[in-house]
Amino acid sequence: MGQLEVNNLVKRLGDNLVVDGVSFAVNEGEFFVLLGPSGSGKSTLLRLICGLETPDSGSIQVNKRDITRLPPRERNLGMVFQDYGLYPNMNVYQNIAYGLEARGVPRAEIARRIPPAAEKLGLTAHLKSGIVDLSGGEQQRVALARAMVKDADAYLYDEPLSNLDPKLRHKARRDIMTVHKEKHKPSVYVTHDQSEAFAMGDRIAVLAKGKLQQVGTAEALLHQPANLFIAMFVGSPPINLVEGTIATENQEYYFYGDGIALKLPQAWHHPLNHYDMRKIILGLRPDALTVPESDVDEDSLVSGAVEYVEPLLGETIVGMKVGSRTSLSAALQDTENESLNVGESLRVSIDTERLLFFDVESEKAIAI
Repeated sequence: MGQLEVNNLVKRLGDNLVVDGVSFAVNEGEFFVLLGPSGSGKSTLLRLICGLETPDSGSIQVNKRDITRLPPRERNLGMVFQDYGLYPNMNVYQNIAYGLEARGVPRAEIARRIPPAAEKLGLTAHLKSGIVDLSGGEQQRVALARAMVKDADAYLYDEPLSNLDPKLRHKARRDIMTVHKEKHKPSVYVTHDQSEAFAMGDRIAVLAKGKLQQVGTAEALLHQPANLFIAMFVGSPPINLVEGTIATENQEYYFYGDGIALKLPQAWHHPLNHYDMRKIILGLRPDALTVPESDVDEDSLVSGAVEYVEPLLGETIVGMKVGSRTSLSAALQDTENESLNVGESLRVSIDTERLLFFDVESEKAIAI
């Protein structure tokens, strides 16, 4: 059981089911990320936790205390939102102090808490400055300091980096993790940016259309996706998907798709024994395709014509046409690309230990 528990939350806005029976638990000291596209319900979910909206059903508990119907002020949560919520008529010190003053914390205690938080976040020199005189990154740190001085039971972050330019984001990430490590409380962080989620989250919950699709580490989401949506949403460059059929020949299993024929490892025999001659979807992460060594298994090779070459730092993304309708992208290390040109023939080896399969109708992953 977690320190922060969300149990079967439901929220409707008119006829739209924005949050659809979502449950999860966040442990003490865990940085938990809600990841999903726009409109997935992640920000609404956070607003339900902090009390800015009320669920139609379900419950929220913090330290086994039911806070579902409590007003925000009585929930004892530290919150940092996208617009920061700072008061332009107050200076930095007053903004940091405001939440404590509203809770009736004595002035002497407020004066004790603010200097250490300001120092940790590089705000000491700005305590008497007006909010309008600060940069976006400095304003974001003021919002973090306001959360840091509060002795909250959990901390919530709603896309707090979305207003910052890429240079400031890396520093802001470190600032947020400074607050998290200082407090060692459950933290819930909302973002649509998977690189942000992967860099910061101990566990990541992926939402789509109000439903919780999967909860796991970045590694699990990439290599053990629960369904086709997770496979397509997570990972860059995107996963290769090929529709085909499974066939058995001489007690061996094969996948046949447009331009691809693969002999499958023994581990797939039992999970796929009901898919003989049925349609299925093969998933291949681009880094599962490599330039073959001389002793590679011929049953794992695929050939095609190079369609595009996209050089990146440390690797090159190569697109290749392997069938009449099928193209694959491969993430090749710089030592593998050997100055490839569009139109040239390319042969790659597929790591058959990293195959993913999905049911066409349910779109659920087939587990080994």
